[in-house]
Amino acid sequence: MKKLALLAVAALLTGCSGGGVTTEIYSQTIESTDTRATEQPEMAKAEPMPQAQPKPAPKKQTVKPAKQGPGYTIQVVALSHDRGFSDYAKRLPSDQPLWSNKKMVDGLPWYTLLYGEYPTRDAAKQAIKALPQTVRQYGPFVRSIADIKRSSNPQMVRVN
Repeated sequence: MKKLALLAVAALLTGCSGGGVTTEIYSQTIESTDTRATEQPEMAKAEPMPQAQPKPAPKKQTVKPAKQGPGYTIQVVALSHDRGFSDYAKRLPSDQPLWSNKKMVDGLPWYTLLYGEYPTRDAAKQAIKALPQTVRQYGPFVRSIADIKRSSNPQMVRVN
C-alpha cells in the first residue's frame, strides 16, 4: 500500500512538472518481517496515589483599611530662594518629617518648607494649632501631598 501511494505521488509530481525538466523521485521502503516474539517489558505496578491531605483553613486575619492617599502636610513658609530653611526648621518640633519642595510659579522658582505627614486634613489643622506662635505667625496652611506630587515638576526632598 505504501509503495502504491509513493508511486502515485511520484506520478503526480512528474505530471505537474512543465517543460523539458524531468524529475526523478526514488523511494525505498523497508518492511520488517521479523516474526520473533518481542519481550514486553514488565509493567511496574502502579502504586496508589497518596490522597491529598486537606489543607487547614487559613487563619482569619484582620485587614487594616488602606490609607487614603499619601495624606496631608503643612506648608510652613515659601521662599524665592533655597537658603534659610534651617532657621525655620529649628522652630518646628522634631517629631515630624520635613521636606523642601521646589515649584515654579509664573516661571520663577519658589521653595516651600513642608512639615509633617497627617492622615486627614483635620489632623493637619490640629497640628497647626499646636505649632509654636513663632511658626504660626508665618501663616502655615494644610496641603494635600497628592496635590503636591501631581503639580508640574514637584521636587520634594526630605530635609530630616
